[in-house]
Amino acid sequence: MKVAIIGAGIGGLALAQGLQQAGVEVRLYERDPSPAFRRQGFRIHLSEVGEQALAAVLPEKVHRRVIETSTHPGDLVAGFDPQLNQQFAQTFQVGGPDSISSIDRYAFRRAMMTGLDGVLAFGKEFMSYRADEKVEIRFADGTSETADVLVAADGVGSRVRAQLLPEFEVHDSGVRCIYGKIPLTDAVRAVTPPEFLRGFCFVSDGVGAGAAFAPVLFRTPPAEYGDYLMAVLTGTQEQLGRSDDELFSMPLEQLWSLVIKQVADWSPAVRELVDAADASAAFPITLRTCTSVLPWPDGPVVLLGDAAHPMLPSAGAGANTALWDAARLTEALTTHRELAAYREEMLTHGMAAVTESLENGRRMFDLGKF
Repeated sequence: MKVAIIGAGIGGLALAQGLQQAGVEVRLYERDPSPAFRRQGFRIHLSEVGEQALAAVLPEKVHRRVIETSTHPGDLVAGFDPQLNQQFAQTFQVGGPDSISSIDRYAFRRAMMTGLDGVLAFGKEFMSYRADEKVEIRFADGTSETADVLVAADGVGSRVRAQLLPEFEVHDSGVRCIYGKIPLTDAVRAVTPPEFLRGFCFVSDGVGAGAAFAPVLFRTPPAEYGDYLMAVLTGTQEQLGRSDDELFSMPLEQLWSLVIKQVADWSPAVRELVDAADASAAFPITLRTCTSVLPWPDGPVVLLGDAAHPMLPSAGAGANTALWDAARLTEALTTHRELAAYREEMLTHGMAAVTESLENGRRMFDLGKF
């Protein structure tokens, strides 16, 4: 059996590792020219679900590399008003020395690529497929490959899903995020509220734009950068005062100036942090979601991760659900279980995660239309 995976995101990489470890012939195709090309986010929360999935699919060497490059675990989720009066707080028990509760996305993906040199191909943009006895996969560079199973792990805007399941709807939530990084220099640490270094903290007045802050304190940092504070401004186009055309074409310095403007009358500590950010690391994203996870037709083409169940980040479940999918699909492909069984399990688990993220999103972002 040969398995082709489209998309070298977290779910696709986990599936490739699991299949290669089991001796299955697998190829992973990524349209980006390199792992550093795409900006999708910075800090990822890993739950027990994600940790268990990683342990199930990763060879020990790769798993150890993931642990080494993860961040020191936090123990807090808290909310504040713009003057940093605490509105709520929830603490969590910190796991053992090998526990992974959060990780930098870039470091995570690089660790997950360990040992996949002969499996992973960059610069391979998927265009279409044709499924008969085997699946023929066509790429934008004019080449094609064949496989027995094609796995769509190509994210929210999945081209594979668009062909397989054209009736699937992905909704624009109306919320935009501007991501940023604040390097944790000694001067920045001196003005950072202690809670911001303990876990995920959200600052909001409850009616307008909000900002999330979360620490990335590496066990072993990547060569490119060190510890930082992730900062994410959230708001609608109206709250940000820019159309999508303007927002997504802004020079980086101008983009980050929107964040500075939004927090101008907030606590001095927040203003100092935002002023200390690396503006060159800023980028905007659109938050999109489905409202239903749909079954796809029986056959050799299957969906995984955001290609199957795009969701808001408001439950911290997207990456964990993709990893869960990867572990279940690895099991199905290596134990001769029916792919339909994976599909049914994924539909139930994925819909639960989508529902939770929507419920949380309604509270965080006032998503009345969903």
